[in-house]
Amino acid sequence: MEIRYELAFKQLIDFLEKIEQEYGIKYYLVGGVLTSLYSEVRSTQDIDFVVDIYSVNHSIESYISLLRQNDFYPYQDWETTARLARETKLLQYLDRQENIKFDNYILDRKSKDKYKRIGLIALKRRVRVSFSEIECWATSKEDFIMSKLVYGGWQDYTDALGCWMRFNDTLDVSYMIKTSKELGIQKELELLKSGIDDPDDYFNQINGY
Repeated sequence: MEIRYELAFKQLIDFLEKIEQEYGIKYYLVGGVLTSLYSEVRSTQDIDFVVDIYSVNHSIESYISLLRQNDFYPYQDWETTARLARETKLLQYLDRQENIKFDNYILDRKSKDKYKRIGLIALKRRVRVSFSEIECWATSKEDFIMSKLVYGGWQDYTDALGCWMRFNDTLDVSYMIKTSKELGIQKELELLKSGIDDPDDYFNQINGY
């Protein structure tokens, strides 16, 4: 990690570990920050993660109060950040150096949208990982793949394929098949699996050859 990114990452993980211990607010990392561990090395300037504040009776406002106490800074102002978060279940803010952006997703236990449901599913199977000796919670490899298939962009498929090929012998494929049915992404999983069975055929399908 470059130094400014490492400082922001450490600030964030120190905060998340602290609030989980003190308030029971569970968290886990998602998205691009995990590609170097799970897929292929790719630089990113954002850090994406999920928190479960509602299950321990915290509101967006009380959570923002914790952020302010721990030297995080809003893009505009915290009032605007809170208003947008109530609508989108996403908080976006900066580290204390105001260099690195955090995309802070809030678990929505009421939504039946697959984009929200994957968050709750992944929370149950989060795992401990290490970044430069910094221990933290992250989505599992299987749920990393599932979330990539839910969002379904080109880079998402590339990341999911890279993860499967890298950890082919250890992934819980039966779990992924079951979860794909719950999320309605069976076809996406079948397409990805065809890339594992025959990578050349997969890339031909994607590129229309």
